[in-house]
Amino acid sequence: MKRKVLSVVLAAAMVFSMAACGNNDAGNEGNSGNSGSDVNTPTAAPSGDNGGGSSAEATPAPTEDPRSEGEKLADQYNGFVETPMDLNGRTIRIAASVGTRYNYAKDANGNDDPDNTNEATIEIVKIMEQIEADYNCKFEIIPSMKGKDIVQNLYMGMTSGEAYCDILDEGVSDTYLDQIMDMKMVMPLDDPQIADIIKLDTNPWTAQSDYGIFQGTQYAVNFVTNNSSNILRNALLFNIELAEQYGLGDLYSMVKDGTWTWAKFEEMCETITKQSDGSVVPAGYGKENLLFPMTVFSNGGTIANLVDGHHVYTGTDERTLEAGQWIYDLREKGYLAPNWTVKVDDGNGGTKNVLVEGGIDVAGFAAGQCVFYFDFYGDLQKLTQGTQETSYTFGLLPHPLGPYYSDQGADVCKENYHGVTYSADMKMIVAGVEKPEEVAAVLVAIANRTSKPADKVLEVEMRDTLGDEESGDMLMIMYNDMRSDYSRMFTGHKIGSISNWILKLEKTPMQAFEEVASETQLLYDGTETHYKVTFE
Repeated sequence: MKRKVLSVVLAAAMVFSMAACGNNDAGNEGNSGNSGSDVNTPTAAPSGDNGGGSSAEATPAPTEDPRSEGEKLADQYNGFVETPMDLNGRTIRIAASVGTRYNYAKDANGNDDPDNTNEATIEIVKIMEQIEADYNCKFEIIPSMKGKDIVQNLYMGMTSGEAYCDILDEGVSDTYLDQIMDMKMVMPLDDPQIADIIKLDTNPWTAQSDYGIFQGTQYAVNFVTNNSSNILRNALLFNIELAEQYGLGDLYSMVKDGTWTWAKFEEMCETITKQSDGSVVPAGYGKENLLFPMTVFSNGGTIANLVDGHHVYTGTDERTLEAGQWIYDLREKGYLAPNWTVKVDDGNGGTKNVLVEGGIDVAGFAAGQCVFYFDFYGDLQKLTQGTQETSYTFGLLPHPLGPYYSDQGADVCKENYHGVTYSADMKMIVAGVEKPEEVAAVLVAIANRTSKPADKVLEVEMRDTLGDEESGDMLMIMYNDMRSDYSRMFTGHKIGSISNWILKLEKTPMQAFEEVASETQLLYDGTETHYKVTFE
């Protein structure tokens, strides 16, 4: 396969609803492209008394910038209109599931260790320090804890009248979000105290903010920080050398000409199996929740939709079942290696977990045990930046397209290669906080200044993750046509159970998806809670 080794980082200004920069219109009316902080400064006119009778051209009068300070900040940073204010030294407490997102790494003594902190996180720490100065406040990051403990602390704060924290930054699944929102432990974003600060109507945050909706009300927002690898939740990685060895052709060109399909992938699986005499498995996967949504969306299906602010289970739809069957068939043919663990005797009277026989994990992929790997996009960084030991090079691809698209021809295919996103974390304002408008203003500032700007996504990912320019092309194809996977919202492990039944060939897709249909919809309807904390 012909490929271009990265020598120059491509500069690309991309617009996509997932990224904040697509929202600049709200703050840029009348802006002619200046930074927003400068105004025209008049120059001194030369004296007209020069004996020659000529006079200098009149200097235009200074033009005032009509925009507010918040709009200027939006232009300077990432597109969100801020509401600058003085918090009089107030401490803003943030309970974050990934506290390291906002802090330096720590040394053995628990002290800040900038030397062992990655560049993107250092930038965010500096930004947070600047926000502290601009808003006259102080941030306190509460260490991450179990979801149940967070709910208990939020409830105790509600009953005592002293909120546990100001901002809750939590993951979307298995963290009791349905209970948190149902019990109004966090503020709805249309609350009059904050609705004019978090301007969702004129400055929508990202497509992922839909994950913060519960029973028609939005409680949370999402933005991808510049040190987060959660750009694509799901991705197809491949071993470039092995693809060339087995003569699979120019995979990148197949995507661009619309011939990268399920059928083509199966042909390649057969080629790999024959040429390697079965010593190399065509494909592996990182986790079931990375493989399944990507396959379903590649056939125009969904597992759950958001309809009028309510989640609707769609697992038994035809396109979804067809995707499940494709995965089932790949496993049955031996084209897709298993990836789960079993307990075995550890020799010391106990047990240990080991990869199931024939299984391939990311280390096996790095060692060349398979050619393709359905995985979390962020894991590509381990392979390209040396965290995971390997002697191969790796590229990025979108999922091949299923018959719903490919049966309509290559032109339709070319328009439908897309990424899948699944929000890793939600930002919420805790109910009962003092002066919530101040908290909202700071949250907008954090989003404005720390989130990944659309016009720098490719530059950052080529620097940090991607190994070749063609993978950069693939990233932007997916990034600019992103689909949201709502399937795990408020359902706990139900969707995961479906996927594992199919991957273990224990149930057919129809049996698996039908078995949990009723219970899953009840969870979406809020009449059941997948994890419930009982308060005394």
